[in-house]
Amino acid sequence: MCTSITLTSTEGRVFYGRTMDLNLGMFGEDPGTDATSIVNIPQGVRIDSQLEPWTAKYAAIGVGGRDSFYLYDGVNEHGLAGDVQVLMEATHATADSLKERNLKGLLGEEFVTFVLTNFKSVADIKEHIGEYALLDQPSVSGDQSMELPLHYTFFDETKAGVVLEPTDNGAFKLYDSIGVMTNSPEYDWHLTNIRNYISLDNLDPKKPKSVSANLTLQPIEAGTGYGMFGLPGDYTAPSRFVRATMLANHLDPFSADQGLNQLYGVFRSVMVPRGLEKEAADNPLSDCTRYWAGYDLTQRRLCVQSCRGLAFTAQTLKAQGEAITFTPIDVSDHLHSLD
Repeated sequence: MCTSITLTSTEGRVFYGRTMDLNLGMFGEDPGTDATSIVNIPQGVRIDSQLEPWTAKYAAIGVGGRDSFYLYDGVNEHGLAGDVQVLMEATHATADSLKERNLKGLLGEEFVTFVLTNFKSVADIKEHIGEYALLDQPSVSGDQSMELPLHYTFFDETKAGVVLEPTDNGAFKLYDSIGVMTNSPEYDWHLTNIRNYISLDNLDPKKPKSVSANLTLQPIEAGTGYGMFGLPGDYTAPSRFVRATMLANHLDPFSADQGLNQLYGVFRSVMVPRGLEKEAADNPLSDCTRYWAGYDLTQRRLCVQSCRGLAFTAQTLKAQGEAITFTPIDVSDHLHSLD
């Protein structure tokens, strides 16, 4: 359960963010892991993939696991940003199937890192993504082995965005992004479903509406907020998709210095509190928002807030270096800038 949103300032600068919603701890708050950190991958370092190591063509920074190059979301030195989210309809292919189709195999958990360190724009992704597919092989990290159903979204400074869904026997279906993504169903379903909300508007109704000769409806409380009446308020992926889309596209114009603040304001409507989503009554874990990350694509800078506190940890990409570095994310209640 995750959400990603992209906004553009009056100067044309792009701001992108995501919530990471899981039923596992990421900062020691629940069983799971407390090794979530900011990961900075310099240009030219070796990435030790389980399949075939590669060299980072471009530097990238994002949120990931400590002592791991896996990025859950991030931005690279060219301003290309993206993330991974759950898609239950995702598929993986066998090595033999990939060979028959002349496709290169990738692991889904390594995919965000692979894209950000090898491509510099959405156009670049579109040109080459047809050469790849997800391999049916678990990803191993420490003593954990996993093969998750995933899909991906990427944005760049030109305002272009693409959604990649590995639903074609491991190969990717591409969709031009409208600036929002959540989880299952597939993206084309969300694009159809949002048409059900065509009547929503940010303008309050002010005039009475005549229904018949015997009935005239008056706006309630001068109509305040009623332009968005019917906006879904639950935390399912379809409802979060509609809510995020409507809010992101009805904001007042804002300048770049307010970009991350505006982005965070929209995300407050889709952050999932603890306790609202449980698989069973006897399961103590709750699917909730574990962190929020916001990115200024122009400055190659991210800001992260964990579920443990109100603090924001900010850091800018460092393109040069000898090795991948890991920086803890502050879980207290004060801003901790690492620049």
